Amino acid sequence: MQLVDFINISREGQRLIIHPTKEENFVLIRDGLKGQKVPQNKYDDEELELTDVYTEAFCKNNVDKLIQCAQNDQAYLFRAFKKEDGSYIGGVIIKTILRKDFQWAEVGYWLLNQHWGNGYGSEMLKLALDVAFNELGFHRVEAHINLDNIASQKTSEIVGMKLECIRKGFIFENDDWTDNMIYVINKEDW
Repeated sequence: MQLVDFINISREGQRLIIHPTKEENFVLIRDGLKGQKVPQNKYDDEELELTDVYTEAFCKNNVDKLIQCAQNDQAYLFRAFKKEDGSYIGGVIIKTILRKDFQWAEVGYWLLNQHWGNGYGSEMLKLALDVAFNELGFHRVEAHINLDNIASQKTSEIVGMKLECIRKGFIFENDDWTDNMIYVINKEDW
């Protein structure tokens, strides 16, 4: 894996742009976080928790950590913004699972709840998969999705990911080992 210019990677879709967090995005991200509705379901709390702690200092520290994670080929986090007004709507993270003969990654994504139901999640995920395959050199990308997270399952299916299996007791969350559906896509299927 050769070093990529992470901070300058971006993708533009029909309505969205994704790129790494930059310090100059602070106000847009803060305003997006503040615009969230009350949690709509049990998977809708991650970004809400950031609302009170997302300061300029937090943003700068976060940017530095994200650059370091990318330089170490651990994870690549991209923020999504609407092209029409630049507003922050969510993000996607690509995490390296294994390189060498596998070139295997996991993708995770989130959308601020005030933007649900507009198809932004699938557009954002599609842009991220393009980065994963064509910039980061991954061959296989998978999403680990809780059995009852129907919205996330549909988002993965819309972009062409296929259900491969259910991994029993796969992720420890909320004080319990949870089963996860594994959705996958390989570069040749992209």
